[in-house]
Amino acid sequence: MFALPMSWHRQPAPLRRLLISETFGLLAASTAQLSLAWWVGRSGGAGDLSRYAMLLALGSLLALPLLSPLGDRCAKRRLVRLAALVLLAEAAALALLAQLGHYQLGLLCGLGLLGALASAVLLPVQTSLLAELVPAPQLPEALRLRRAAQALGSLLGPGLAGMALALGDVRLALGLGLLLAALSAGAAWRLGTEASEPARPAPTSGWWQDLGAGLRAKWGVPLDRWWTLAGALMMVFLLPAIGLLLPLRVQSLGLAAGWFGACSAALSLGLLAGVLGLAGRLIARVGRARAIALALPACALGMALLGLCPWGPGLAGACGLIGLGMSVTQMVGQSHRLLAIPEAFRARMSAAQLCVAHGAGLAAPALAGALLKLGSVDQVYGWLCLGFVASSLLLLAVPGLGPFLRLDHESVRGWYARQHPEAFGLPRERGPIMGR
Repeated sequence: MFALPMSWHRQPAPLRRLLISETFGLLAASTAQLSLAWWVGRSGGAGDLSRYAMLLALGSLLALPLLSPLGDRCAKRRLVRLAALVLLAEAAALALLAQLGHYQLGLLCGLGLLGALASAVLLPVQTSLLAELVPAPQLPEALRLRRAAQALGSLLGPGLAGMALALGDVRLALGLGLLLAALSAGAAWRLGTEASEPARPAPTSGWWQDLGAGLRAKWGVPLDRWWTLAGALMMVFLLPAIGLLLPLRVQSLGLAAGWFGACSAALSLGLLAGVLGLAGRLIARVGRARAIALALPACALGMALLGLCPWGPGLAGACGLIGLGMSVTQMVGQSHRLLAIPEAFRARMSAAQLCVAHGAGLAAPALAGALLKLGSVDQVYGWLCLGFVASSLLLLAVPGLGPFLRLDHESVRGWYARQHPEAFGLPRERGPIMGR
């Protein structure tokens, strides 16, 4: 079922180093996030923790679009190396503060914002760089391996932080985060130099013009626009079900706290099983369009089971089903969307996609909190499931989605610019070009 070792060794060395750097970076970030939440909550209480979380969320939301032109102006490998070094410096400063036992919320927020700025540069560049490191036919496999790396990071990072906090203190946990950040920076530094990248012409427009052009391009392609908005709406309903409400559901059933950990692990394991083989097998068997039409009801079924099932194993199984469905929805169109974007716009449009995702992440807990005032936890799960089903139908109804997903990789390359050249400031060609 899983062919990770063989496919891993077939990949180019720069891609392997990029994925290793991203895996260690995710481990470092998740370890630091959990450790800092513990430190801030213990030393400053709920008020400091709330202010810290809101400031970092707002900083990330603003930094992603504002810094997005960097990825299309500068050599991507250089940006990856510099961002990894900044994150290493942040991890070193946090570890030093923990060793000194010096708690100061303003300083921690400043370091957190520095990390948010580096991540705002790094995340869209990592996504867009994949298409430059491998040929188009190999891009789905590269994206599959990247999803596996991300799933491993999300699965192991909190566990490592919890072990470090249990064995020592926040000093040990943030020291571990420093080690992981150093490994990430070391792998990033071996990506190679800009000499191996295609030459980039000097920018002829200003920063704000580039930023505006990227946002107009994201909005100017109707397929991508409605795909993005429908996907964000789905996340607004899905994220509370697997996040904020999950511990409340476990507690409402009188289950032990270990079942919350089991549900979180099952979600990551379902995602990991999908990206390591199951999602790819489904897509190869039924095609991309039918695969997403099967994965969305699977996620809705998992949400319904979370609200209806009174047993711990059933909750964990529902989370695993949701994770598997999420892996399919993520893998179905990611390579197509990346190839369809003109190379000069990939970083900016990827940043816009991440920005919308961050917005959904901020709206999701607000919606869950409002619904909890109107009903019990199991009732809220039912309402969220209905909202997810409705938004899934909106996604499947996006005009042109099915034909787009049925295109092969060569036909989809540059498809956005061919279909909607005006969105990218290009003259429209004469004659029909659909499916070229």
